[in-house]
Amino acid sequence: MMVDKKFRQAEALVAEESKEDYYAGKKPDIKNFEIMSIDLQADMVAKVTIKAKLLMLMPGAGAQVFDFPTPTYWKIEKGVWCWYVPAETKAATPFGKMVNDQSRGAGMDMKGAAPGTLDNPDVGSLLNKIGIDRVSVVLSEKEPVQLITITNGLPGPLDLIVDAHVKTIKNIVVDVTPLHLEGGAKAVITVRRQSAGKVADYVAITAQPFRRVFNIQVVSE
Repeated sequence: MMVDKKFRQAEALVAEESKEDYYAGKKPDIKNFEIMSIDLQADMVAKVTIKAKLLMLMPGAGAQVFDFPTPTYWKIEKGVWCWYVPAETKAATPFGKMVNDQSRGAGMDMKGAAPGTLDNPDVGSLLNKIGIDRVSVVLSEKEPVQLITITNGLPGPLDLIVDAHVKTIKNIVVDVTPLHLEGGAKAVITVRRQSAGKVADYVAITAQPFRRVFNIQVVSE
């Protein structure tokens, strides 16, 4: 339906909790796609990685079609598998960049208490304290290295886990330093073009123990 631009019909396959994300998200020009993998998880949730052919405008090169492997998330609602956006994965998807709901944000209690109450913490506000300065980079001959920063705005520590998929991406090297972040600390993700050749892929980094996932799109001209 996304390939055929049938956005209204596709709404029937969007989970109720993510309809606003779907309405607000960009609808990119998907030319074709294939399913790369399906990971069935607990509670009848599935992570489906697709490779979508997207028409993108590249600086100095005009419109080009790239293959973008991208994770998508699905759950059963009223007996039907529906697309949805997990709270910890409000980032880049084939439907555009999703943004966490800021309306629930509460001030961080620097004495150690989580937003909300200790018995009922505001998880949305906690996730919003783990930030990233961008979720896409373009590598070129003139700019072969790009830096991305993840900030831990929580009073407690985080651990960053780089998805194993990054090792399968040819022509680029990814380094994350440090992988352990104390409260208020930052990590730098270095994405380096190793050799010539087009790349259109993603790097997934998870902040534990909150399972906040950042899907960073990487394009090499």
